[in-house]
Amino acid sequence: MSTIKTRHPAYDSYAPYWRLMRDAFDGEDAIKRAGPAYLPMKSGHLALDGTEQERAYDAYRTRAEFPEIVAPTVRGAVGVILGKPAKFELPASMEHLRERATLDGQTLDVLHRRIALEVMTVGRYGLLPSLVDGVPYLAGYTAESIINWDATAGEADFVVLDESGWVRDRVSNSWNEVEKYRECVIDGGRFVSRVHTMGGGVVEDDEARTPRGRALDFLPFVFVGSLDLTPEPDDVPLYGLAKLAVRAYRLDADRTWALHMTSEPTPWVNGFNDAQQAAEDGLLPQGLGSAALWVLPEGAEAGYLEFSGPGLSAQAAAIDDTLDRAAQFGAQVIQQGSSAESGEALKLRAASQTATLTTISQTVAAGLERALRNIAIWTGANPDEVIVTPNLDFFDRKLSADEARAVWEGWQSGVYDWRSAVEKLKTGGWLSEDADPDEIEAALKSEDDGEDEMAALMPQQRAEGAPTN
Repeated sequence: MSTIKTRHPAYDSYAPYWRLMRDAFDGEDAIKRAGPAYLPMKSGHLALDGTEQERAYDAYRTRAEFPEIVAPTVRGAVGVILGKPAKFELPASMEHLRERATLDGQTLDVLHRRIALEVMTVGRYGLLPSLVDGVPYLAGYTAESIINWDATAGEADFVVLDESGWVRDRVSNSWNEVEKYRECVIDGGRFVSRVHTMGGGVVEDDEARTPRGRALDFLPFVFVGSLDLTPEPDDVPLYGLAKLAVRAYRLDADRTWALHMTSEPTPWVNGFNDAQQAAEDGLLPQGLGSAALWVLPEGAEAGYLEFSGPGLSAQAAAIDDTLDRAAQFGAQVIQQGSSAESGEALKLRAASQTATLTTISQTVAAGLERALRNIAIWTGANPDEVIVTPNLDFFDRKLSADEARAVWEGWQSGVYDWRSAVEKLKTGGWLSEDADPDEIEAALKSEDDGEDEMAALMPQQRAEGAPTN
Protein backbone atom coordinates (compact mmCIF):
# COMPACT_ATOMS: atom_id res chain seq x y z
CA MET A 1 0.00 0.00 0.00
CA SER A 2 1.33 3.43 -0.95
CA THR A 3 2.16 5.75 1.93
CA ILE A 4 3.99 9.05 2.35
CA LYS A 5 7.09 6.95 3.07
CA THR A 6 6.99 5.20 -0.32
CA ARG A 7 10.32 5.57 -2.11
CA HIS A 8 10.94 6.13 -5.81
CA PRO A 9 12.36 3.02 -7.57
CA ALA A 10 15.45 5.00 -8.62
CA TYR A 11 16.05 5.88 -4.97
CA ASP A 12 16.50 2.24 -4.06
CA SER A 13 18.80 1.76 -7.06
CA TYR A 14 21.11 4.63 -6.12
CA ALA A 15 20.99 4.34 -2.31
CA PRO A 16 23.81 1.74 -2.13
CA TYR A 17 26.08 4.05 -4.17
CA TRP A 18 25.33 6.98 -1.87
CA ARG A 19 25.93 4.79 1.20
CA LEU A 20 29.33 3.67 -0.07
CA MET A 21 30.35 7.25 -0.88
CA ARG A 22 29.25 8.51 2.55
CA ASP A 23 31.17 5.77 4.36
CA ALA A 24 34.26 6.13 2.18
CA PHE A 25 34.21 9.89 2.72
CA ASP A 26 33.83 9.46 6.50
CA GLY A 27 36.79 7.10 6.45
CA GLU A 28 38.07 4.01 8.19
CA ASP A 29 35.85 4.07 11.28
CA ALA A 30 32.65 4.26 9.20
CA ILE A 31 33.85 1.53 6.84
CA LYS A 32 34.74 -0.80 9.71
CA ARG A 33 31.43 -0.18 11.50
CA ALA A 34 29.70 -1.60 8.41
CA GLY A 35 31.46 -4.92 9.06
CA PRO A 36 30.94 -7.61 6.39
CA ALA A 37 29.23 -5.13 4.06
CA TYR A 38 32.68 -3.98 2.91
CA LEU A 39 34.89 -6.74 4.35
CA PRO A 40 33.32 -10.20 3.96
CA MET A 41 34.20 -12.89 6.48
CA LYS A 42 36.78 -15.47 5.45
CA SER A 43 35.73 -19.10 5.19
CA GLY A 44 37.60 -19.78 8.42
CA HIS A 45 35.43 -17.22 10.25
CA LEU A 46 32.24 -18.75 8.87
CA ALA A 47 33.28 -22.16 10.24
CA LEU A 48 33.30 -20.73 13.78
CA ASP A 49 30.28 -20.14 15.99
CA GLY A 50 29.04 -17.32 18.16
CA THR A 51 31.60 -15.46 20.23
CA GLU A 52 34.56 -17.20 18.60
CA GLN A 53 33.43 -16.10 15.15
CA GLU A 54 32.89 -12.51 16.33
CA ARG A 55 36.28 -12.40 18.03
CA ALA A 56 38.15 -13.82 15.04
CA TYR A 57 36.44 -11.49 12.56
CA ASP A 58 37.02 -8.46 14.79
CA ALA A 59 40.75 -9.24 14.90
CA TYR A 60 40.78 -9.64 11.10
CA ARG A 61 38.98 -6.31 10.58
CA THR A 62 40.97 -4.39 13.21
CA ARG A 63 44.33 -5.14 11.58
CA ALA A 64 43.18 -3.90 8.15
CA GLU A 65 43.75 -0.33 6.99
CA PHE A 66 41.29 1.61 4.84
CA PRO A 67 43.04 4.17 2.59
CA GLU A 68 41.82 7.70 3.32
CA ILE A 69 41.70 8.91 -0.28
CA VAL A 70 38.05 9.75 -0.98
CA ALA A 71 37.53 12.73 1.35
CA PRO A 72 40.76 14.53 0.32
CA THR A 73 39.86 14.06 -3.36
CA VAL A 74 36.33 15.38 -2.87
CA ARG A 75 37.56 18.37 -0.85
CA GLY A 76 40.34 19.00 -3.36
CA ALA A 77 37.88 18.99 -6.25
CA VAL A 78 35.54 21.41 -4.45
CA GLY A 79 38.52 23.59 -3.62
CA VAL A 80 39.41 23.75 -7.31
CA ILE A 81 35.80 24.51 -8.32
CA LEU A 82 35.49 27.30 -5.76
CA GLY A 83 39.08 28.50 -5.90
CA LYS A 84 37.48 31.74 -6.99
CA PRO A 85 34.00 32.48 -5.61
CA ALA A 86 31.03 32.63 -7.92
CA LYS A 87 29.56 36.01 -8.74
CA PHE A 88 26.02 36.66 -7.51
CA GLU A 89 23.78 39.35 -8.97
CA LEU A 90 20.53 39.84 -7.02
CA PRO A 91 17.56 42.20 -6.97
CA ALA A 92 17.78 44.80 -4.20
CA SER A 93 15.01 43.07 -2.23
CA MET A 94 17.06 39.85 -2.10
CA GLU A 95 20.45 41.30 -1.21
CA HIS A 96 20.10 40.09 2.39
CA LEU A 97 20.45 36.50 1.11
CA ARG A 98 24.15 37.09 0.50
CA GLU A 99 24.74 37.05 4.25
CA ARG A 100 21.87 34.81 5.34
CA ALA A 101 20.64 32.41 2.68
CA THR A 102 19.48 29.63 5.04
CA LEU A 103 17.65 29.42 8.35
CA ASP A 104 20.85 28.36 10.11
CA GLY A 105 22.66 31.47 8.88
CA GLN A 106 24.75 30.18 5.97
CA THR A 107 25.88 32.78 3.49
CA LEU A 108 25.36 32.25 -0.23
CA ASP A 109 29.04 31.42 -0.63
CA VAL A 110 28.89 28.81 2.16
CA LEU A 111 25.69 27.32 0.74
CA HIS A 112 27.33 27.18 -2.69
CA ARG A 113 30.22 25.24 -1.17
CA ARG A 114 27.83 22.86 0.60
CA ILE A 115 25.99 22.11 -2.66
CA ALA A 116 29.26 21.52 -4.53
CA LEU A 117 30.51 19.20 -1.77
CA GLU A 118 27.29 17.14 -1.84
CA VAL A 119 27.18 16.90 -5.63
CA MET A 120 30.86 15.94 -5.77
CA THR A 121 30.25 13.27 -3.11
CA VAL A 122 26.94 11.68 -4.14
CA GLY A 123 25.96 13.52 -7.33
CA ARG A 124 22.73 14.99 -5.98
CA TYR A 125 21.28 17.77 -3.80
CA GLY A 126 17.98 19.59 -3.49
CA LEU A 127 16.97 23.20 -2.79
CA LEU A 128 13.54 24.31 -1.61
CA PRO A 129 12.79 28.05 -1.45
CA SER A 130 10.58 28.93 1.52
CA LEU A 131 9.33 31.94 3.45
CA VAL A 132 9.23 32.48 7.21
CA ASP A 133 7.25 35.53 8.28
CA GLY A 134 7.62 36.84 4.76
CA VAL A 135 11.42 36.48 4.74
CA PRO A 136 12.73 34.12 2.03
CA TYR A 137 15.40 31.51 2.55
CA LEU A 138 16.69 28.31 0.95
CA ALA A 139 16.41 24.88 2.58
CA GLY A 140 18.87 22.21 1.46
CA TYR A 141 18.20 18.48 1.19
CA THR A 142 20.71 15.66 0.79
CA ALA A 143 20.22 12.92 -1.79
CA GLU A 144 19.06 10.50 0.91
CA SER A 145 16.31 12.86 2.13
CA ILE A 146 14.70 13.20 -1.32
CA ILE A 147 12.79 9.93 -1.18
CA ASN A 148 10.13 10.28 -3.87
CA TRP A 149 9.37 12.47 -6.88
CA ASP A 150 7.52 12.71 -10.16
CA ALA A 151 7.42 15.00 -13.17
CA THR A 152 5.13 15.90 -16.05
CA ALA A 153 6.67 16.90 -19.38
CA GLY A 154 10.04 17.16 -17.65
CA GLU A 155 8.77 19.54 -14.96
CA ALA A 156 8.74 18.26 -11.37
CA ASP A 157 5.25 18.39 -9.84
CA PHE A 158 5.66 16.09 -6.84
CA VAL A 159 8.43 15.52 -4.32
CA VAL A 160 8.59 14.00 -0.83
CA LEU A 161 11.35 15.09 1.54
CA ASP A 162 12.38 13.23 4.68
CA GLU A 163 12.72 15.84 7.44
CA SER A 164 12.98 13.35 10.31
CA GLY A 165 15.45 14.14 13.06
CA TRP A 166 16.06 14.88 16.70
CA VAL A 167 13.99 17.62 18.30
CA ARG A 168 14.68 19.12 21.74
CA ASP A 169 11.84 19.38 24.23
CA ARG A 170 12.18 22.99 25.38
CA VAL A 171 10.69 22.17 28.78
CA SER A 172 12.61 19.04 29.76
CA ASN A 173 15.64 19.61 27.46
CA SER A 174 15.36 15.97 26.43
CA TRP A 175 15.81 14.98 22.80
CA ASN A 176 13.18 13.00 20.93
CA GLU A 177 13.44 11.50 17.45
CA VAL A 178 10.58 12.74 15.27
CA GLU A 179 9.67 11.07 11.97
CA LYS A 180 8.42 13.77 9.59
CA TYR A 181 7.97 14.07 5.82
CA ARG A 182 7.27 17.12 3.66
CA GLU A 183 5.13 16.58 0.58
CA CYS A 184 5.46 19.25 -2.11
CA VAL A 185 2.87 18.93 -4.85
CA ILE A 186 0.99 20.80 -7.55
CA ASP A 187 -2.64 20.48 -6.47
CA GLY A 188 -5.26 22.03 -8.74
CA GLY A 189 -2.66 24.13 -10.51
CA ARG A 190 -1.19 25.56 -7.29
CA PHE A 191 1.87 24.69 -5.23
CA VAL A 192 1.05 23.21 -1.83
CA SER A 193 3.45 22.04 0.91
CA ARG A 194 2.18 19.49 3.42
CA VAL A 195 4.02 18.17 6.45
CA HIS A 196 3.23 14.63 7.67
CA THR A 197 4.34 13.70 11.17
CA MET A 198 4.10 9.99 11.86
CA GLY A 199 1.48 9.44 14.54
CA GLY A 200 0.10 12.93 14.08
CA GLY A 201 -1.23 13.01 10.54
CA VAL A 202 -0.98 16.09 8.36
CA VAL A 203 -0.04 18.98 10.64
CA GLU A 204 0.63 21.60 7.98
CA ASP A 205 -0.92 22.42 4.64
CA ASP A 206 0.53 25.65 3.25
CA GLU A 207 -0.31 27.22 -0.06
CA ALA A 208 2.41 29.51 -1.43
CA ARG A 209 1.25 32.90 -2.67
CA THR A 210 2.99 35.93 -4.15
CA PRO A 211 2.70 39.40 -2.54
CA ARG A 212 -0.24 40.07 -4.88
CA GLY A 213 -2.06 37.00 -3.63
CA ARG A 214 -1.47 34.85 -6.68
CA ALA A 215 -0.79 31.18 -6.00
CA LEU A 216 2.45 29.72 -7.32
CA ASP A 217 1.65 27.53 -10.30
CA PHE A 218 4.94 25.61 -10.30
CA LEU A 219 6.94 23.48 -7.89
CA PRO A 220 9.87 25.65 -6.67
CA PHE A 221 11.97 22.68 -5.56
CA VAL A 222 15.23 22.40 -7.53
CA PHE A 223 17.10 19.14 -8.15
CA VAL A 224 20.85 19.66 -8.53
CA GLY A 225 22.73 16.76 -10.09
CA SER A 226 26.24 16.23 -11.37
CA LEU A 227 25.08 16.57 -14.98
CA ASP A 228 21.81 18.52 -15.02
CA LEU A 229 18.82 19.78 -13.02
CA THR A 230 16.37 16.98 -13.84
CA PRO A 231 14.65 14.93 -11.08
CA GLU A 232 16.36 11.64 -11.99
CA PRO A 233 19.58 10.93 -10.03
CA ASP A 234 22.85 11.43 -11.88
CA ASP A 235 26.00 9.33 -11.83
CA VAL A 236 28.13 9.61 -8.71
CA PRO A 237 31.33 11.36 -9.90
CA LEU A 238 33.84 9.56 -7.66
CA TYR A 239 32.10 6.22 -7.18
CA GLY A 240 34.95 4.44 -8.97
CA LEU A 241 37.46 5.91 -6.51
CA ALA A 242 35.43 4.67 -3.54
CA LYS A 243 35.30 1.16 -5.02
CA LEU A 244 39.08 1.17 -5.46
CA ALA A 245 39.50 2.27 -1.85
CA VAL A 246 37.33 -0.65 -0.66
CA ARG A 247 39.30 -3.04 -2.87
CA ALA A 248 42.56 -1.84 -1.30
CA TYR A 249 40.98 -2.28 2.16
CA ARG A 250 40.07 -5.91 1.46
CA LEU A 251 43.50 -6.69 0.03
CA ASP A 252 45.16 -5.09 3.03
CA ALA A 253 42.98 -7.13 5.40
CA ASP A 254 44.14 -10.39 3.78
CA ARG A 255 47.76 -9.30 3.71
CA THR A 256 47.94 -8.13 7.32
CA TRP A 257 46.15 -11.28 8.46
CA ALA A 258 48.65 -13.41 6.58
CA LEU A 259 51.51 -11.44 8.10
CA HIS A 260 50.07 -11.96 11.57
CA MET A 261 49.70 -15.69 11.03
CA THR A 262 53.11 -16.27 9.47
CA SER A 263 55.54 -13.57 10.57
CA GLU A 264 56.39 -15.02 14.00
CA PRO A 265 58.81 -17.99 13.73
CA THR A 266 57.53 -21.14 15.51
CA PRO A 267 60.06 -23.52 17.16
CA TRP A 268 59.88 -27.24 16.49
CA VAL A 269 61.70 -30.34 17.77
CA ASN A 270 61.63 -34.05 16.94
CA GLY A 271 63.22 -37.17 18.36
CA PHE A 272 60.53 -38.13 20.90
CA ASN A 273 58.90 -41.48 20.26
CA ASP A 274 55.73 -40.39 22.09
CA ALA A 275 55.35 -36.61 22.03
CA GLN A 276 52.24 -36.64 24.24
CA GLN A 277 53.94 -38.73 26.88
CA ALA A 278 57.04 -36.55 26.66
CA ALA A 279 54.89 -33.48 27.32
CA GLU A 280 53.23 -35.16 30.32
CA ASP A 281 56.64 -36.10 31.68
CA GLY A 282 57.87 -32.52 31.29
CA LEU A 283 60.59 -33.50 28.84
CA LEU A 284 59.73 -30.98 26.11
CA PRO A 285 61.59 -27.66 26.07
CA GLN A 286 59.82 -25.12 28.30
CA GLY A 287 61.27 -21.86 27.05
CA LEU A 288 63.45 -20.02 24.56
CA GLY A 289 66.66 -18.04 24.95
CA SER A 290 70.05 -18.44 26.61
CA ALA A 291 68.49 -18.95 30.05
CA ALA A 292 66.47 -21.99 28.90
CA LEU A 293 68.29 -25.34 28.85
CA TRP A 294 67.08 -27.87 26.31
CA VAL A 295 67.90 -31.55 26.90
CA LEU A 296 66.90 -33.57 23.84
CA PRO A 297 67.09 -37.28 23.03
CA GLU A 298 70.03 -38.51 21.00
CA GLY A 299 69.54 -37.81 17.30
CA ALA A 300 66.84 -35.17 17.91
CA GLU A 301 66.63 -32.03 15.77
CA ALA A 302 65.26 -28.53 16.39
CA GLY A 303 64.48 -25.53 14.20
CA TYR A 304 61.98 -22.76 13.36
CA LEU A 305 59.02 -22.74 11.01
CA GLU A 306 59.16 -19.49 8.99
CA PHE A 307 57.11 -18.15 6.08
CA SER A 308 59.12 -18.01 2.87
CA GLY A 309 56.53 -18.14 0.04
CA PRO A 310 55.81 -15.41 -2.57
CA GLY A 311 52.16 -14.88 -1.54
CA LEU A 312 52.69 -11.77 0.57
CA SER A 313 54.73 -10.08 -2.17
CA ALA A 314 51.92 -10.70 -4.65
CA GLN A 315 49.39 -9.23 -2.23
CA ALA A 316 51.56 -6.16 -1.67
CA ALA A 317 51.88 -5.67 -5.42
CA ALA A 318 48.09 -5.91 -5.82
CA ILE A 319 47.60 -3.25 -3.15
CA ASP A 320 50.15 -0.94 -4.78
CA ASP A 321 48.49 -1.41 -8.16
CA THR A 322 45.07 -0.57 -6.73
CA LEU A 323 46.33 2.57 -4.99
CA ASP A 324 48.12 3.66 -8.18
CA ARG A 325 44.87 3.33 -10.09
CA ALA A 326 43.10 5.32 -7.38
CA ALA A 327 45.73 8.06 -7.60
CA GLN A 328 45.30 8.25 -11.37
CA PHE A 329 41.53 8.40 -10.95
CA GLY A 330 41.76 11.32 -8.54
CA ALA A 331 44.39 13.09 -10.63
CA GLN A 332 42.11 13.05 -13.65
CA VAL A 333 39.66 15.12 -11.63
CA ILE A 334 41.79 17.64 -9.76
CA GLN A 335 45.40 17.48 -11.03
CA GLN A 336 46.65 20.95 -11.86
CA GLY A 337 49.67 19.97 -13.91
CA SER A 338 53.33 20.91 -13.85
CA SER A 339 54.36 24.52 -13.55
CA ALA A 340 56.91 23.77 -16.29
CA GLU A 341 54.16 23.30 -18.88
CA SER A 342 53.45 26.14 -21.26
CA GLY A 343 50.19 27.99 -20.87
CA GLU A 344 48.67 26.43 -24.01
CA ALA A 345 49.86 22.89 -23.18
CA LEU A 346 48.42 23.18 -19.70
CA LYS A 347 45.18 24.55 -21.11
CA LEU A 348 44.78 21.68 -23.57
CA ARG A 349 45.55 18.96 -21.01
CA ALA A 350 43.43 20.59 -18.33
CA ALA A 351 40.48 20.79 -20.69
CA SER A 352 40.22 17.00 -20.81
CA GLN A 353 41.01 16.43 -17.15
CA THR A 354 38.58 19.01 -15.76
CA ALA A 355 35.50 18.15 -17.82
CA THR A 356 33.88 16.74 -14.68
CA LEU A 357 34.71 19.83 -12.64
CA THR A 358 33.45 22.15 -15.37
CA THR A 359 30.13 20.31 -15.66
CA ILE A 360 29.61 20.20 -11.89
CA SER A 361 30.58 23.85 -11.46
CA GLN A 362 28.11 24.91 -14.16
CA THR A 363 25.33 22.66 -12.90
CA VAL A 364 25.67 23.70 -9.26
CA ALA A 365 25.63 27.37 -10.22
CA ALA A 366 22.62 26.82 -12.49
CA GLY A 367 20.75 25.04 -9.69
CA LEU A 368 21.45 27.80 -7.20
CA GLU A 369 20.46 30.41 -9.78
CA ARG A 370 17.15 28.63 -10.49
CA ALA A 371 16.34 28.37 -6.78
CA LEU A 372 17.08 32.09 -6.28
CA ARG A 373 14.96 32.96 -9.31
CA ASN A 374 12.12 30.94 -7.82
CA ILE A 375 12.42 33.08 -4.69
CA ALA A 376 12.30 36.18 -6.87
CA ILE A 377 9.09 34.99 -8.55
CA TRP A 378 7.58 34.06 -5.19
CA THR A 379 8.38 37.44 -3.59
CA GLY A 380 7.54 39.60 -6.58
CA ALA A 381 11.10 40.50 -7.59
CA ASN A 382 12.45 40.34 -11.14
CA PRO A 383 13.90 36.82 -11.71
CA ASP A 384 15.94 38.09 -14.67
CA GLU A 385 18.01 40.14 -12.21
CA VAL A 386 19.25 36.93 -10.57
CA ILE A 387 22.49 35.76 -12.18
CA VAL A 388 24.98 33.26 -10.75
CA THR A 389 28.27 33.14 -12.67
CA PRO A 390 30.48 30.18 -11.65
CA ASN A 391 34.24 30.07 -11.64
CA LEU A 392 35.44 28.01 -14.60
CA ASP A 393 39.10 29.05 -14.45
CA PHE A 394 40.40 26.19 -12.35
CA PHE A 395 44.12 26.79 -12.76
CA ASP A 396 46.54 29.60 -12.07
CA ARG A 397 46.75 31.57 -15.31
CA LYS A 398 49.02 34.32 -13.99
CA LEU A 399 51.42 35.50 -16.69
CA SER A 400 55.11 35.91 -16.02
CA ALA A 401 56.79 39.23 -16.82
CA ASP A 402 58.07 37.82 -20.13
CA GLU A 403 54.62 36.50 -21.05
CA ALA A 404 53.01 39.87 -20.23
CA ARG A 405 55.66 41.57 -22.40
CA ALA A 406 54.82 39.19 -25.25
CA VAL A 407 51.10 40.03 -24.99
CA TRP A 408 51.86 43.75 -24.99
CA GLU A 409 54.19 43.50 -27.96
CA GLY A 410 51.74 41.20 -29.71
CA TRP A 411 49.09 43.90 -29.56
CA GLN A 412 51.54 46.54 -30.79
CA SER A 413 52.52 44.35 -33.75
CA GLY A 414 48.91 43.48 -34.60
CA VAL A 415 48.92 39.87 -33.43
CA TYR A 416 46.09 40.62 -30.96
CA ASP A 417 43.33 43.17 -31.18
CA TRP A 418 43.13 45.56 -28.25
CA ARG A 419 40.29 43.85 -26.40
CA SER A 420 41.93 40.41 -26.67
CA ALA A 421 45.18 41.82 -25.29
CA VAL A 422 43.36 43.42 -22.35
CA GLU A 423 41.49 40.19 -21.57
CA LYS A 424 44.73 38.19 -21.61
CA LEU A 425 46.35 40.68 -19.24
CA LYS A 426 43.30 40.61 -16.96
CA THR A 427 43.25 36.79 -16.90
CA GLY A 428 46.99 36.75 -16.32
CA GLY A 429 46.70 38.96 -13.26
CA TRP A 430 48.23 42.10 -14.80
CA LEU A 431 45.03 44.11 -14.92
CA SER A 432 42.23 44.28 -12.39
CA GLU A 433 39.13 42.28 -13.30
CA ASP A 434 37.03 45.44 -13.62
CA ALA A 435 39.49 47.18 -15.95
CA ASP A 436 37.62 48.65 -18.94
CA PRO A 437 39.32 48.28 -22.36
CA ASP A 438 37.75 51.48 -23.70
CA GLU A 439 38.94 53.55 -20.74
CA ILE A 440 42.47 52.17 -21.04
CA GLU A 441 42.53 52.80 -24.78
CA ALA A 442 41.29 56.34 -24.28
CA ALA A 443 44.01 56.95 -21.69
CA LEU A 444 46.68 55.67 -24.06
CA LYS A 445 45.46 57.95 -26.85
CA SER A 446 45.07 61.04 -24.67
CA GLU A 447 47.43 63.97 -24.84
CA ASP A 448 48.57 63.13 -21.33
CA ASP A 449 51.11 60.43 -20.75
CA GLY A 450 49.03 57.35 -21.45
CA GLU A 451 51.82 55.09 -20.32
CA ASP A 452 51.57 56.51 -16.82
CA GLU A 453 47.86 55.70 -16.86
CA MET A 454 48.65 52.14 -17.97
CA ALA A 455 51.30 51.77 -15.31
CA ALA A 456 48.77 52.81 -12.66
CA LEU A 457 46.42 50.13 -13.90
CA MET A 458 49.20 47.53 -13.99
CA PRO A 459 51.03 47.90 -10.65
CA GLN A 460 52.60 44.45 -11.02
CA GLN A 461 54.69 45.74 -13.89
CA ARG A 462 56.64 48.08 -11.64
CA ALA A 463 57.28 45.24 -9.21
CA GLU A 464 58.14 42.56 -11.74
CA GLY A 465 59.77 44.62 -14.45
CA ALA A 466 57.37 44.04 -17.35
CA PRO A 467 57.34 46.76 -20.01
CA THR A 468 54.75 49.51 -20.35
CA ASN A 469 55.55 50.29 -23.99
